[in-house]
Amino acid sequence: MSSPEDSPSTAGQATGGPRAGVPARGDHIDFHDNVFHDKAVGAEYHQHHHYPPKPTPGQIVEGDIPQRPPGFQPRVHLLQQVAGPLGDQAPGHTGDDVGTGGGAAVICAVGGTPGVGKTMLAASYAWACQAARWPVVAWIPAETIEQVHTGLAALAQRLGERHTDDDAAAARAKAWLAATERPALVVFDNASEVETVRRWCPATGATRVLITTRNRALMRQFEPVEVEVFTPEQAADFLHRRTGMDDTGAAGAGAELAEELGHLPLALDQAAAMIARLRLSYPDYLALLRDLPVAEHLPAQRGDPYPRGTAEAILLSVTQAETTLPTAAELLPLLAVLSPADIPLPVLHAESGEGTERVRLQQELANLADTSLITFSEDGTTVLMHRLIQRVLRERADHHDTLDAALDQATNLLHAFNNTLPDGAHTWAARAAVEMLIEQTSALYRCAQTNDTMSADLLALRAWCGQYLQDLADLTRAIPLLKTTLTEFERVLGPDRRVSVGVGTGVIRQNGGRGWVPEC
Repeated sequence: MSSPEDSPSTAGQATGGPRAGVPARGDHIDFHDNVFHDKAVGAEYHQHHHYPPKPTPGQIVEGDIPQRPPGFQPRVHLLQQVAGPLGDQAPGHTGDDVGTGGGAAVICAVGGTPGVGKTMLAASYAWACQAARWPVVAWIPAETIEQVHTGLAALAQRLGERHTDDDAAAARAKAWLAATERPALVVFDNASEVETVRRWCPATGATRVLITTRNRALMRQFEPVEVEVFTPEQAADFLHRRTGMDDTGAAGAGAELAEELGHLPLALDQAAAMIARLRLSYPDYLALLRDLPVAEHLPAQRGDPYPRGTAEAILLSVTQAETTLPTAAELLPLLAVLSPADIPLPVLHAESGEGTERVRLQQELANLADTSLITFSEDGTTVLMHRLIQRVLRERADHHDTLDAALDQATNLLHAFNNTLPDGAHTWAARAAVEMLIEQTSALYRCAQTNDTMSADLLALRAWCGQYLQDLADLTRAIPLLKTTLTEFERVLGPDRRVSVGVGTGVIRQNGGRGWVPEC
């Protein structure tokens, strides 16, 4: 349900009439409720998978767009705030007609504090573009330059613009987006740096670019739309849709719960999922939340503070999941140190056998999705975990001295996945899987750097990533990766161990099989 209170305190406005480069007709999006129709979950607490609309012939949908969650509440007014700067003022049309390109591309930055729903708002816009049959809808993680480069290169592959000179693939995708006269959407999710995004945004054409970010500099650089927490009315409606309960019989306890959690959508989702699963009342959940001994699970506050009540709600969901789900205690720390952008199922299946074992893992992930600690991409092929949930899990593991074990577990999983990949000339056929390995290894590497827990096994994975990039003729990425890996090897192993690195002759000296070891 939408209401006028959806509007943010500061929202981007379209200026000067129709923007140059915006298609004049035939690509507008319908943001009415029917576009976002969702089954009210009520007392049924099982995760419902919402499959994406079947692409029309020739339509390209690229990237891991999040799926619509249970109890999803359309924030229609915010979507209209996004649509205004992007030039989609008139709803109800499809993308069948050709627009007019040639002017400046339109770029909108969606900002707000963690957990307010920036990514879900962008996903809502992407779903609407898919339903409106836009020819191209691309979702690209943008926390690092490597993610942007990889995402655009994958789009180039879908566009038929990727050739053997892999270094230029991202640039060709950008050029295509700048030249197209048909409506196209590119979402850069969780962008961190202005220059990274600005460099890869098309300057002209009919493409709309939507950026989600916490960086206020991006909000100043592009048309801004601010996302805020739910209003009290929206929070009450969300809790009712998600749990099937209203607030009339609990002396206003639903409103009290929403207030306790700061009306933050992420925290409310954690609470509602647990209430629905355990069939709790609002007062029962509030009692559990207030009695949770946070100091036993998390270190003293460091870095950015958690939004009000959010760490408590996440920890409550985590402890309940670990109590009731057999493998949650093993899976959750693993997922917390892998990539926040996406965790492909083929990676998670690397240590699973065929048949029953693989089905069991799928069921375990579905059970975790019921708790709202994870979700899936639109097509169900990728696991997604919110960055705040990952942070709580990592800080808890660090507090309990189990973070090293989680990193080792993830490193072993990626080595198992690496063992399925071909090298040499055969790497070209497995390029998508190679990019999966690189993204997950990079996430582990950043986590190990932050916590000063680098291991030789993790650096061996980095060496393999460099080798694969070399096989793919992507020396722009291979050379700096191998240089930093060599430096880290020498630091971790000490000055008495000799390590060699060389593009074209092998990365780290190989000692049989598929394991890289330093030269002694």
